Parts: sequence; C-alpha cells; structure tokens
Amino acid sequence: MKNVVIHKVVKLVFTEDHLKGYWNKQNSDLAFDSLTNEQLISLAKKMMNNTSHSMLEQHIVGSDWRTEEDTKGKLLEEDDSVNDEHIEIIETSIPGSKSKKLLIDRLLKVDCKQCEFSYFISDLNADTTKLTCPSCGGEVIADN
Repeated sequence: MKNVVIHKVVKLVFTEDHLKGYWNKQNSDLAFDSLTNEQLISLAKKMMNNTSHSMLEQHIVGSDWRTEEDTKGKLLEEDDSVNDEHIEIIETSIPGSKSKKLLIDRLLKVDCKQCEFSYFISDLNADTTKLTCPSCGGEVIADN
C-alpha cells in the first residue's frame, strides 16, 4: 500500500485507501491505479488543502487513527518543492525504515546520541559539518 507522508509542523499520513476514496469523488475517468507517484503527491496536497482541520485530525501521526507504523516502508518518491513541507511516498508492503526526515522551512532535525537532546539547523550540509550537542557536547546525528 502506498501511503503519502506530509511533514509540516505535524506529520500527516494519507493512506492509499483515503487517497483512492478522494480520487473517486473527483469523478475522474482515469483509474486510480494508473496514477504516477507525482500525481499521488499532487492528489495528497489537494486533499490536504481541501480538508477541514477537524477532518485532518484523522491523518495526524500520533492520533487515534495514524501511528509511526504508517510511515514505515520503502521510500518511493520525495518532494521538497514547498519550503515548509516535505512529502514522501512510502510503500508499506515493502520492508524499509520509518520516515525520519523532518523539514520545516528547510530545517533539519538533529538528535544527540548521548542525552537525546534535539534541535533544528538550517542552511547547513550536515554530511560535511562536524556538529556537537549544545546541551552535553556529545555526538549528534542528523535525521535524513
């Protein structure tokens, strides 16, 4: 099953079943199964923008309906075209890691290995810059 994960201040997960239902309401002649990953991302953005805040609650990771398990699987596609969101398509039927990347206005989340302190950085290549924890001075890892 292909789930679309949208990272904003919160993670939203639109399951394939939700997307298919939304697509079918659009009365399109095009079959849902023929949509490309880019079209699924576009559909998820449209669904997010046209859904009330109270209805979006069912898509928030950590709510009664969506868990981190919904973000685990093989990463198929990513979209960083909008500054304050990061979108992924995760194929949950194929083993993979959970979605870890969190970009908010192009901020990258960094976690300390020792004290579990987390902070955000921007405009930095975490692969080539040596970072330390501002809390304990320990080694940090960028979630990417």
